[in-house]
Amino acid sequence: MKAKILLKHTLLASMAVGGLTGCSSLFDWVAARNLDQPEGTVMLAGLQQPVEIRRDEYGVPFVEAQNIADLTFGIGYAMAEDRLAQMVSMNLLARGRLSEMVGPLGVDMDVYMRTLGVPQIIAERYQAVGDELKTHLTGFSAGVNAYIETHKDRLPLELTLNGYTPEPWQPENTIGLFVMLNLGVGFNLHEELAFLQIAEKVGAEKTAYLAPIFPDEPIDLAEAGKLADVALAAQQLRPQLDFLSGIEQQMKRINGQGLAASNNWAVHKDHTANGASLVANDTHLLLSHPSTWMLMGARSPEYSGVGIGLPGIPALVAGYNGHIGWGETMVMADTQDIFLEQLRQRDDVTEYLYQGEWYPVQSRTETLTIKGEEPLTFTVQSTRHGPLLNPAVKGKPKHEMIPMATDSLYGLALSWTAQFPDTTIDSFFRLGQAKNLDEAEQALNGVGFIHLNVIAGDKDNIQWQITGNYPLRKNGTGHFPSPGWTGDYDWTGSWGGADTPRVRNPQAGFVATGNDRTVGPGFTPTLTSSWYYPERGERARQLLAERNDHDAANMVAMQADRHDLLIGKVQQLWQSDEWAALIDTAASRLTAEQQLSAEKTLNILMNFDGNLEENSRSAAVWGAFEHNLIRAIFLDELGPDDGRLWTALMAMNGRAYSGYQDHLLGRKTPGGDWAPFWDDVRTDATENPGDIIAAALVSTWDYLQQTLGNDDQQWQWGQLAYYHWQTETTHMLPWLSGVQKFAVQRLAKYTDRGPYPAGGNRNTLNVAGYSLGKDYGVWNIPAMRLVVDFSAEEPLQLVIAGGQSGNPASPHYDDGIDLWLSRTNRTLPFNNEEKVQAHFNKVKVLQPAN
Repeated sequence: MKAKILLKHTLLASMAVGGLTGCSSLFDWVAARNLDQPEGTVMLAGLQQPVEIRRDEYGVPFVEAQNIADLTFGIGYAMAEDRLAQMVSMNLLARGRLSEMVGPLGVDMDVYMRTLGVPQIIAERYQAVGDELKTHLTGFSAGVNAYIETHKDRLPLELTLNGYTPEPWQPENTIGLFVMLNLGVGFNLHEELAFLQIAEKVGAEKTAYLAPIFPDEPIDLAEAGKLADVALAAQQLRPQLDFLSGIEQQMKRINGQGLAASNNWAVHKDHTANGASLVANDTHLLLSHPSTWMLMGARSPEYSGVGIGLPGIPALVAGYNGHIGWGETMVMADTQDIFLEQLRQRDDVTEYLYQGEWYPVQSRTETLTIKGEEPLTFTVQSTRHGPLLNPAVKGKPKHEMIPMATDSLYGLALSWTAQFPDTTIDSFFRLGQAKNLDEAEQALNGVGFIHLNVIAGDKDNIQWQITGNYPLRKNGTGHFPSPGWTGDYDWTGSWGGADTPRVRNPQAGFVATGNDRTVGPGFTPTLTSSWYYPERGERARQLLAERNDHDAANMVAMQADRHDLLIGKVQQLWQSDEWAALIDTAASRLTAEQQLSAEKTLNILMNFDGNLEENSRSAAVWGAFEHNLIRAIFLDELGPDDGRLWTALMAMNGRAYSGYQDHLLGRKTPGGDWAPFWDDVRTDATENPGDIIAAALVSTWDYLQQTLGNDDQQWQWGQLAYYHWQTETTHMLPWLSGVQKFAVQRLAKYTDRGPYPAGGNRNTLNVAGYSLGKDYGVWNIPAMRLVVDFSAEEPLQLVIAGGQSGNPASPHYDDGIDLWLSRTNRTLPFNNEEKVQAHFNKVKVLQPAN
């Protein structure tokens, strides 16, 4: 034992030296120790009968067992082989225990997760799980633990570098990952926090123009009016908002929190070339390495299918099971409301005001175990509206990274649909077992904790269905924060389940969603006021309506599409008499040299076909113009570009239909004036859109010459926009300093891949979301692409954005990148056993040891 401990410490010291000197060979040696051969026999206790883990040329596992207990065991073992470090880190994050592995860096995130009460939610959700599924989760845990037990001396690189030995996997850990998935697609909290940050400076009414609902809906001035008499002074809210903004950024980089996610569509058999339905899905998540998703096949008498899995969950999230195919997008649901609470301190008791009376907050104590430091104990306070998100409470600060408590007038309480009981994980498991769309619909009725557009199909039918529990509010929509002390905006219950919108076999012959509005304006009860940009959904429906002979190749081509419909809308708008006059008049006031630059930029924009391919010169000009225009519109009031308000604007633009695009499309006030941010407050004049656009046209040409060179014929969009596969560790660089930061930069040279030229943007079906107005690093991508063609013997085509393995020494760590970049899919067989065995031809057998 002493020898093993000495070896461990010597190894860690050597790796630290190797990392600081840029020696990737040592990292590779440590990573390679964790690799298993894909073939052979492993003797393991806990199995009833042998289990086969077959793998294909990309390392994708297909687990076969003679009963479901052994199947879940095998899935657990295979997932741990591929993604143990990812599973462990996500579980620690969910439980508010990340600092046990990473030290002080994880404290803020742990405080946040404990404040939200996620560990308690996990426990409550697990108690509600049915006995049958608890058995399956227990079997899965046994498989994960069998892997951990047999790899104690050769753990994955990330765990070895942190000196962290994972504890045994518990069945309820899977529930935690589902909760994290919900938190990732839980949406409006981020918009509300950004709203408060900006409203502090420019006022609630003006800030509402940065959070439009949809192009054809009015600005939500009624919601903003809730805060008209609320003083949003900096000294009252800034410490809380700054803290929460920092947490939000860290959480986003780890679990993609609050990202707009995905396209899906289905075509009825009557509109296909081969007389059988088609289903397609591509989920848009954070560009990370390894991918959020992994590929997986499974077969037992009780549960079978092939498709997308989430490491740590022994069920298919999307895929094909021999009967149906299905996939999901985010509804952009508003399931989180911020309530401003009036607080006071009385005899060491914090009280909050509600309907004229003061009530004591509820309190609980939480303790963090922090690697390398003493434990940290802090208090979480709650009102009737939920936990207070304030970063500090009266008394000793929780951590040196967290600001001291202030005498803030307001607390920020969070109401979240996590409070509503449901059977989500049981329902997802039943969805994978569904043999027809009736059974699929019934299973989805039980999904309450994840808010999705699920599109499903079988050979003859297609359907769309919204899932989730949604809050019922006394008043308002929850779009913006509400005063908590009046009681006027309280939640009165929930709705959802079998009552959510849905359709089967619509007359149009297809269904499609792209996080855009899927119901009529003003739909009640409110699903959300934070729909995504409409162009992706519009483009999908446009292409689906163009023909009645769709096939799988057509579905793949749609997923690869990089046409932005916004560009045509802008061209049409600028050709109107009103806008042409605005731009011409402003341009006439420019110098001759400026007019030449503006004219060259404008000619390219007006003749652009809207296809943002990597090698497109026109796309480079459009992308650079947008970069300069958003800065010209908003930077005067929300700058500087490295400040808190600009960061808040970036968050709002990236997550929902934005104030930038709404301004660009011609938004006016109810009184007929131009949307308010067109005016440059630094001048004495009142600018109109023509003035700002003309200035952006000039600056775009100069900007491109400085950025891409003077030869404008060589400009390409892919020289600006880029993909970069980076690990969670690399994503944390902004919060590191000194030797730690230097070491992680050295490690990144070994673990990260890219950059690669990118195509598309936020509006294209082949999405490439980046922080418009900041840089061109693409962080929101199709994390997987799935097509189910029911006319084919083997219907499923599927890829993920990266490799199957989380081990940098594995050939399957990055072999999926080139495939993903090619914008093609590949077939994963399931129906024909002979083809399954030929495709998944590397076989590992798990044999019962007892």
